[in-house]
Amino acid sequence: MPIECLISFDNNTQGVYYAGQELSGVVDLTVDTTKRIKAIHITVNGYAKIRWIKKGYPRDSERAMCRAYRSYLSSRSYVLGSCGSNSCLDWTAGEYSYTFHVILPENLPTSFDGKYGQIHYEIITTIDRPGRYPKVFKLPFTVIHPVDLNSDAIYRVPLEILDRKRFWSFCCPTGPLTVKFSTPYCGYAPGQKIHFVLYINNESSIDITHCDVKLKQEVTYETHDPQHEYRYDKHLIASKQFGNVLRWSRKVYRGYLELPSIPPTSAKLSCPITVNYAMKIIIKPTEFHWKMKLKIPLTIGSVPIMDNGNSAALLQANNNSIMRAESRDEPPVTMLPNTEVDDDVNDNDNSTPTIMVTDTDNPPDYIPMMPPSYEDAMALSEKFFDDLAYMENVSVSSVVTNNKNENFKPRYPVYYYYETPIIPPETLYDAIPSRYHPMVLATPMSDMSSSPLELSHVKAFGKFQILRYIKK
Repeated sequence: MPIECLISFDNNTQGVYYAGQELSGVVDLTVDTTKRIKAIHITVNGYAKIRWIKKGYPRDSERAMCRAYRSYLSSRSYVLGSCGSNSCLDWTAGEYSYTFHVILPENLPTSFDGKYGQIHYEIITTIDRPGRYPKVFKLPFTVIHPVDLNSDAIYRVPLEILDRKRFWSFCCPTGPLTVKFSTPYCGYAPGQKIHFVLYINNESSIDITHCDVKLKQEVTYETHDPQHEYRYDKHLIASKQFGNVLRWSRKVYRGYLELPSIPPTSAKLSCPITVNYAMKIIIKPTEFHWKMKLKIPLTIGSVPIMDNGNSAALLQANNNSIMRAESRDEPPVTMLPNTEVDDDVNDNDNSTPTIMVTDTDNPPDYIPMMPPSYEDAMALSEKFFDDLAYMENVSVSSVVTNNKNENFKPRYPVYYYYETPIIPPETLYDAIPSRYHPMVLATPMSDMSSSPLELSHVKAFGKFQILRYIKK
């Protein structure tokens, strides 16, 4: 009967820890006969590893292995025997229990498993045997670097982007195509819904066939061996497609993107693997015109924005996390349901549609915050294969793993029961200059005055618009 090993954590069945937390557990070993060993030690290991094959380096007919390795945690404790001892001892048959304990550093990066690399943490129990390869038992676990969206007020700022484009038809510029995209916040947590408003004012003579709103993950891998190289990997997290926008018309699309279990945005740490997110808006016109693309970064955190209370109470209720954040009270907001607004160019009603109704007479009705659940990371790419080449004096056949460990995926907090605003607090899509609303051109809005590119559009095509008014 071989040696049996069971590694378990204290008061943590999920195997998820935050950087700065205390990690402890028990290693249960069972041996049926007396065995000759040198020592038994338990190691808490954490590292970042990157590897890919580059073709055509240093010559066209050759290839090189681009790799990077960085150790973040390596805590070893001997529970039987000592380090560097050549003496052997008899390990009698029976059942043994050994404890381990370590304080995780606060600067540990979040666990991640990608196509070209991984950030991995594991508990390793090693039994050194004389004249033979050591017996190794491993159990991976997840570490999360906390990204508290309540720690900075910048995450509460609405996310907005405005852009214009003119098409060319028969050597003449058409009217402008104006696109504005906005969300309530610029930071969200997995499990939440990103509600957005997409306003399209098509004053050109070109029809828009469809519009796409996408959330993409951008992973950057950095290596230094044999030379400094970067490799990028992009994945689609969620998307929403909308219909057409005919010429000389405008539409307002409302929708949401639901966030799955994904890693938070990488903090500014010295890590060769960084994870970032961005919202992308693609407007597809007809005929042979170029697409209009907008891109704006978005932050994914591990703690969502809270309207009441503090984030420390939430994380303390789950895995005894200690995290503090400030929050502010906000009045309850009643939102309109998701609808599509289609205004024709001949519509003379220039009134701003009602976006929200705020009731400040009644006290706020806050929903109690539920602790997050932890789910396996969304499979976005093929699993990184670790060749175990960094392990010295260890035979691959002596490393004991099971199917659960081989298919291990990091687990991230998911907030399904936390409500998010449906409509951004300000949607100024009627305050965008339009040649069908000449009064607006005479009074530029504050959000446009800061963009010299937008004012240049008005100056460059002012005469052209006046001539078109006279012809009509």
